[in-house]
Amino acid sequence: MWIIKSALGVIIFLAFLGFSFQNSYQVTTVNLAGKQYNSIPLIIVLYIAFSAGVIFWFIISIFQYFKYTGKIAELKRKNKQLSNEIKALRNLPLEEVAPGDLASEPQGKGR
Repeated sequence: MWIIKSALGVIIFLAFLGFSFQNSYQVTTVNLAGKQYNSIPLIIVLYIAFSAGVIFWFIISIFQYFKYTGKIAELKRKNKQLSNEIKALRNLPLEEVAPGDLASEPQGKGR
């Protein structure tokens, strides 16, 4: 799975790089937060937008990482608790039953 993610990341980066080289001489005007920026190369606008997207993705990924790390720790604790419970049940001593007690127990219906 990590190979697919890495390959996809490389393909996106190469596509971005190729697209930016094709538009290296184009300029644009950007209206941002009430200010107007004139004659900005399109490659700079694309780079800033791409970088902002990567930073946003990274921040979201950090929160997901900590969420999943906590969930994994919780599941490991529960797994250990259940394993200890199974081990304790396996180690319970067996009850000794006298041979006479087996014969005196009532049989089920139909026997």
